[in-house]
Amino acid sequence: MRLVVAVFFTLLFLPCLATAQILLPPATSPIKKIPIAVAVLKAKGDLSIYGKNFTSVLKNDLTNAALFEVRPASILFSSSFEDIDFEYLDAQKTKYLVSGNFSVSPREVLYELIVYDVPGRRERLRRRYVTSPRHIRNVVHKFAGEIMREITGLDGFFDSEIVFVRGRGHGKDLFIMDYDGHNAKKLTNHGSSVLSPDCSPDGSQVVFTSDKSWDHDVYLLNFKATQLPAEGRRITRGIHLDNSPRWSPDGAHVAFSRNGDIYIASSSGEILKRLTRSPAIDLSPTWSPDGKKIAFVSDRAGAPNIYVMSSEGGSARRITSGGYNTDPVWSPSASVNRIAFVKVTKSEADIYAVGPDGRGEQRLTASGRNEHPSWSPDGHYITFSSKKLGKRQIYIMYLNGENKLPLSKGENDSFSTWCVK
Repeated sequence: MRLVVAVFFTLLFLPCLATAQILLPPATSPIKKIPIAVAVLKAKGDLSIYGKNFTSVLKNDLTNAALFEVRPASILFSSSFEDIDFEYLDAQKTKYLVSGNFSVSPREVLYELIVYDVPGRRERLRRRYVTSPRHIRNVVHKFAGEIMREITGLDGFFDSEIVFVRGRGHGKDLFIMDYDGHNAKKLTNHGSSVLSPDCSPDGSQVVFTSDKSWDHDVYLLNFKATQLPAEGRRITRGIHLDNSPRWSPDGAHVAFSRNGDIYIASSSGEILKRLTRSPAIDLSPTWSPDGKKIAFVSDRAGAPNIYVMSSEGGSARRITSGGYNTDPVWSPSASVNRIAFVKVTKSEADIYAVGPDGRGEQRLTASGRNEHPSWSPDGHYITFSSKKLGKRQIYIMYLNGENKLPLSKGENDSFSTWCVK
C-alpha cells in the first residue's frame, strides 16, 4: 500500500542564469565529489526539531547519492544573503551551501530553502514547500531531487521506493520501503518461495515468481489499487517452471523463463513469442533501454554466462566468460548502457558490470556474498543484497561500485527492485 502524500509545494524559479551542470565521470572512473555544506535551518518560531530533522534527512540523501561530499555548516546560516560568510566557505573550498528557514503553524510547516553557488556568490536554486509534520521526509526527498537535477543533471532516486523479498525458505513475502529503508510495509501474503520481483516502468505494479500454487508461476500485483497485503494475480499457469519475469521498457510486455527457455508475454500472461529453443537452460531475461535487445543467462557453452540477442529472436552473442555468471540487469539509461550481473567464483559472489558488447568488464563489489543487482530508475545506481554485516540486507552503490551503504533493516532481505512513485 502506498500513502498518498498530502504535500503542497510551490516552485520558485530564479531568473534565467547560466546553470552549468557537473560533468559526470565515465562509469569506470572514480568520482570527484562535489563539496556541499548543509546548514541546520533557522526557525521563525521557537521550534527547532523540524529544522534538525530536515537537515538530517537531506544530508543522508546527498550522502547516498555518492556524488557529494556533504559538510556540516559550523554556524546556523540564515537564508539572508547578507548573513552568509562566503569568504569563509570559499576558503574551505565549499562549492554549494544549502540554507533556509521554516515556520510552524498548528497543522503545517512552511520551508523556504535556498542553494547558494559559493564561488559565484549567488543563489542557484530557491524552493518553498508547505507540508504536514508527518510528511516532512517526503518534502526532503523532493528537495534533494531538485538539488541533484540542478547540479548534476541526474533525476536521482530520493522519492523512489524499493520492493524486496524478506524471509527465509518457504516463508518469504514481498515488502516495499522508501528508498532509504524507512516505512517498510508488507505487500504479499504468500508465505512461500517468493523470488525475482520487478516493478513496472510506471511504478504501479510488480511481477514476481511464487510457488504458492505448487509449481513456480508468475504473479502480478497492482499495489496502488489493491488492499494490502494481497496474493496478486497469477498470470501463468500449467505444469511449468516459470520464473525471473522482467517488464519491457514500455510496460507492455513481460519477458520470463519457462522450463529453461525465454518467452515474451502480455501483462495478462498471454504468450506472444518464444525467443529461445535450446537444449540448454536459458534464464533471467532483461531488456535493453530501447526494448530492442534482451540479455539473459545460458549454460549452452557449459558454465552459465550472459548472452545478448534481439527481442525479436535470432542468434545470441556471449558477452561474459570465466566463473559462473548470472542475474543480469540492464541499466535503463541509454547513456550508461551497461549490464550488471553476478559472478560466482568458488564460495564468493560479486557484482560486476559490462557493456552489451562484452567490453569494459568491471568488478563492483569485493567482500561478502553480493547478489541480486537492480538499477535505479535513472540508471546510475545499483541496489543489491549482501551479507557484509552478517545478515542479508539491501545495499546501494554508485554505478562504478563506490559508496556502498546499507538501506534495509531486516535480517534476511534480498531481490530488490526499484519503483518510481
